Amino acid sequence: MSISVGSDIVVAEDGKSRAAAVARALRRAAREARMPASIVSGGTGFRRTRKDRLFTLGLAASFVAIALLPMLVVGIYYGLIASDQYASEARFSLRSGEPGIADMLGGLTGGSGSQQTQDSEIIVEYARSRTILQSLQTEIDVKQIFSRDDIDYFSRFKKDKPIESLVRYWRKRVDAHYEKTSGIITLEVRAFTPQDSLLLTEKIIDRCEKLVNDLSQRSRRDALTQSEQELHRAETQLKAATADMREAQNSQGVLDATVEAEALGKVITLLRMDLAKAQQQIAGQGNSVSPDAPQVRVLNSRVQILEDQIAKYTAQIADKNQGGESLADRKRALDLRQTDLTVAMQRYVMASIAFENARLDLETQKVYLVPFVQPMLATRATYPKRLWYWFLICGPALAAWGIIAGGALLVRDHMAK
Repeated sequence: MSISVGSDIVVAEDGKSRAAAVARALRRAAREARMPASIVSGGTGFRRTRKDRLFTLGLAASFVAIALLPMLVVGIYYGLIASDQYASEARFSLRSGEPGIADMLGGLTGGSGSQQTQDSEIIVEYARSRTILQSLQTEIDVKQIFSRDDIDYFSRFKKDKPIESLVRYWRKRVDAHYEKTSGIITLEVRAFTPQDSLLLTEKIIDRCEKLVNDLSQRSRRDALTQSEQELHRAETQLKAATADMREAQNSQGVLDATVEAEALGKVITLLRMDLAKAQQQIAGQGNSVSPDAPQVRVLNSRVQILEDQIAKYTAQIADKNQGGESLADRKRALDLRQTDLTVAMQRYVMASIAFENARLDLETQKVYLVPFVQPMLATRATYPKRLWYWFLICGPALAAWGIIAGGALLVRDHMAK
């Protein structure tokens, strides 16, 4: 009886052990089910499928192709291969020469500042244009400067490329901008030697200064041509007026009617003085001498002669009843010619002054480029900015790989559900 009871007790203890083992196994399975799945492998715990391993390999390969390889290539290029570039910088502003009346009026109305702003913007565009490049090419070999063998392959300009490619390359090496608030123009030129960058900067400044002076040269040249034509017309008019005056003097028989009238006036004054003396002498005889006395007849004859001479000279000056032309009539004709001659002379003088001013204006430099930051010979390379360019390329590459990897994970998890 006791033996059977002991067997039942042993069986009961074995059942409890098995139940406890099953409970522990269930709890462990529940814990593993609640554990988060690996993001990369996609599996649970250490059990990974073949698809999970391929997915992990794909992520690694994409990281190498999209992020790691560009980082290595860019690092090798900018760290070991890229050629040093030297920059020369100049800062300058436009200054006008001695202002004229038109410039002063333009300054009062704001036209001068507007013209200076326009010229500054023209300089900025001209410094990076094909025109200045071709102009420089006639003096220095710009293409050779940027295509030497010691320049790395990716930075070097290929000599067989057309001029359009050289212009695009030139605009990458020349930077110019204008600050409207201060009126300052900043020019920076990059080359692969300090000497080349300094040389190009100085040549660009020289040509820009010549350009702003040539902009107004056409109008000044037209002004000179017009003033020269006006001078020729005034000279022709003066010659004609002089010839008319000479012809009028010949026809009237006098050089200057005013001078001749003054001379006649003096003669008449002297005659009248003599007449007064003769009349005084006659009056002095009184009644003591007979009117038929010889001395009285002589005095009377002298008085008559003086009166006739006075009347004659007076008639020559101005007399309406005289048959011929009086001196006043001659003076009127000469005055008309003299007026034409005076006007012609004044016009000629004004035309001569205008022509001389236009000539001086054309020969005078109107605008100056005043550098307050002179271009200097670079002592160290400032380009390329290696670390900045490395981050500029590697940052987007890493971001692109992150976006692609995140999208792939989202797609994988969605398909797994």
